[in-house]
Amino acid sequence: MHPKLKRCFICGQYANILFLIFTFVSAVYYWSIKRHNLEIVALEITAYTVETGGFVFMLFSLINFCKIVRERYIMKTAMLIYLITEIVIMIMDFNADRISFYNSASMALNLTHSIFSAVICFTYLSLEPKNIALEIAIIITEIIILSGMFGVVFGLHVYISLFANSIAYVVFFSMMRFLLSQERIFIDCHGDNAKEYKFKSSFFDE
Repeated sequence: MHPKLKRCFICGQYANILFLIFTFVSAVYYWSIKRHNLEIVALEITAYTVETGGFVFMLFSLINFCKIVRERYIMKTAMLIYLITEIVIMIMDFNADRISFYNSASMALNLTHSIFSAVICFTYLSLEPKNIALEIAIIITEIIILSGMFGVVFGLHVYISLFANSIAYVVFFSMMRFLLSQERIFIDCHGDNAKEYKFKSSFFDE
């Protein structure tokens, strides 16, 4: 196993922990507006600072995957698309009062975001196809991600989908770190020493 492989999953885990903090701070911020019609600027600054930190860790995770893990081009491309999409959502939400067509509580936005995130998650199967432990980890992650769709029932912001995603990926990256530590998954990386097999035959021996 590549000595720096765990860094990919550690960065991903830290990114989503920060996203969890972001959604909690955002929930408090929107609650203060709805309940007391009070915009707390400090909360808004904190929320977007924390989320930016999450994107930085997510970017580090992607860079490490690209540098360390062989091939998996679909998964790496999907990770990049996911990163860009989340940044776009953040920028649009930050400028929601200036964008007439954007509505963070839109049913279509919430459903699309959850399904999109679930599709992205499936690409992690390429890490080691037909590995039962990995398949179980992804199924658990998918269930948590898709649970974010229930937010549309209550007309909640897209943050409920982001919250579900964050929990899902914290769980997923935690499970991946465990599987790596137990050597229950093998991910071929750049710089791995190739295994040498020597075959000896006694057919021509006298």
